[in-house]
Amino acid sequence: MTRPEGKKFVVSHPVTGSSFARPRSLIVQLQELVTRERSATFRWTFSLALFAVALVVRLIVNDELPSGFPYLTFFPAVIIATLVCGLWPGVTNAVLSGVASWYFFIAPVHTFELTPGSVLALLFYAFIVSVDIFIIHTISVTSISLRQERQALALLATQKEQENVLLLENEAYQREMSLELAHRMKNQLALVQAIVSQSLRSTSDVAALSEVLNGRIAVLAKAHDMLINGAAGYASVTEIVHNTLALYDPTRLTISGPSVEMGPRSALSLSLILHELGTNAAKYGALSNDAGTVEIEWGLSGGLDPMFHLVWQEAGGPQVAEPSRRGAGSRLIMAGLGAGSSVTIDYLPSGLRCTASVPLTELQSQS
Repeated sequence: MTRPEGKKFVVSHPVTGSSFARPRSLIVQLQELVTRERSATFRWTFSLALFAVALVVRLIVNDELPSGFPYLTFFPAVIIATLVCGLWPGVTNAVLSGVASWYFFIAPVHTFELTPGSVLALLFYAFIVSVDIFIIHTISVTSISLRQERQALALLATQKEQENVLLLENEAYQREMSLELAHRMKNQLALVQAIVSQSLRSTSDVAALSEVLNGRIAVLAKAHDMLINGAAGYASVTEIVHNTLALYDPTRLTISGPSVEMGPRSALSLSLILHELGTNAAKYGALSNDAGTVEIEWGLSGGLDPMFHLVWQEAGGPQVAEPSRRGAGSRLIMAGLGAGSSVTIDYLPSGLRCTASVPLTELQSQS
């Protein structure tokens, strides 16, 4: 069985913890700050701006500070630049901060003269900022790796959840299809039982009984093929009429009617009715000679609750007369097309006329 398009099977499953928003920890917020993707323009501009702010602040508080604190405002600038802007903007900030400290705040000031004191101060600064940059860069790389792993795990969890939901939907669909199959099997077995029972009551000739049963069951099998190949268990009236009457000369049949879909039960009933009418016409009616014809016409009538009507009209055949007793074939025909249906058979001088009517909703019912 194929799963019908557009049909959804809703299944309930436990709500996972991911459905609830939990407060983020400070570590997670710092990781997001470090690993957030930023443009190159922003990173370099922000790093240079940090350097400029650190230099201005250091110049402002220079007179208030004792000697020996040339890098006081530059260390935070280097740390923030490396943390937010990345490795190379942080290194650039550190180099600019070292040069500015050397020129403005390490004696002798306003010169790049190297003295033992300035060399020692610069080496101390280089060591400190190198360690800071190394540690911060390692943290950043680790944070990015952890973020990627979390994203991969979240994606995997989402995929697994979708697979589980799909599996549950498929299981629900299979259960429904199993119940539907069991229901249809029971219906078909009951129909076969009714066909056999009516055929046994109509004749005691074994050969004739075999021929009748084979014909009726063959029609039933062909109708099943049409239903299986149709869309979602439907078959069209046109298809059923043409296939059931395919054995007869098409030049002697006039078939007309709109496109109407039928449910499985009505399709099987119509196939059997047409088979019986065709068999009787070939044996006793319009198709038993060389001149008779049969007209099969159907249509819809009514507004809000439309009715389906089908008329079988024979002409040009031998004189017909109402039989003295009703056989199994007649009982199959009179059973109609479903609940609320009606069938009339008129033995007119011009030829047999059979009219079948049923509500359209019943005709197209899947039950």
